[in-house]
Amino acid sequence: MTTAPTSRHASPPVSADHADALEILRCDHEEARALADECRRFARSVSPEQDIQQVAETLCRVLHMLSEIEEDLFYPAARAALAPQVLALARLEHATAKAIIRQLQLTDPGEPRYEALLVALSDCVERHVQHEQAELFPRVREAHLDLDELGDRMSERQEELRAHH
Repeated sequence: MTTAPTSRHASPPVSADHADALEILRCDHEEARALADECRRFARSVSPEQDIQQVAETLCRVLHMLSEIEEDLFYPAARAALAPQVLALARLEHATAKAIIRQLQLTDPGEPRYEALLVALSDCVERHVQHEQAELFPRVREAHLDLDELGDRMSERQEELRAHH
């Protein structure tokens, strides 16, 4: 999911004219992965709490928008092409990330637990991205879904979400 240019990792919005649904998600995954990597680096270094909190908040915002796009548009469209357990795992990964995010929001950035939660969230993001790109994306592409039309709908939804964040 791309964000407004508040993050140094924010990438320009992907145009539906240039990318199908899987390319949009791949770009969004890469942004989330870069932010997760930065959180991991911050957690393992001595850095100002404000810096780590800013990156964490950006990651949480990106993940919130990405999960809405996937859960509301991508997964329903992909359901016909995927075995139920493949989508079940993706949804479980989302639920896990959301639970960690809730805990982050309740934890002071100065507490050691905050950094541990960031590492756990970063690891969750990495597993989720690997799972979707290795398992889901190839199966969805093989199913010959209309990924361009789905990409258009996803791009529209991204714009709506960006306007509210």
